[in-house]
Amino acid sequence: MSMAEAIIVLCAGYMLAGGLFALAFVARGAARLDPAARGAGWAFSATIFPAAVALWPLLALKWLRVRRSSGAHS
Repeated sequence: MSMAEAIIVLCAGYMLAGGLFALAFVARGAARLDPAARGAGWAFSATIFPAAVALWPLLALKWLRVRRSSGAHS
């Protein structure tokens, strides 16, 4: 495998993981991070989906922190 092929495989894996994460994040996570996102329509979800795919590691950390802090206080 050449270096270029390895980079393409890594990028594809990152995007696949991001896509799977983004599906869950758009469905549930966005509303937990930002109360203003609750009840938002499909247009909002379609707008944030690409950003959630690209920024999934950061959003995953934020979502985990929110889940931990809400679970600790419950």
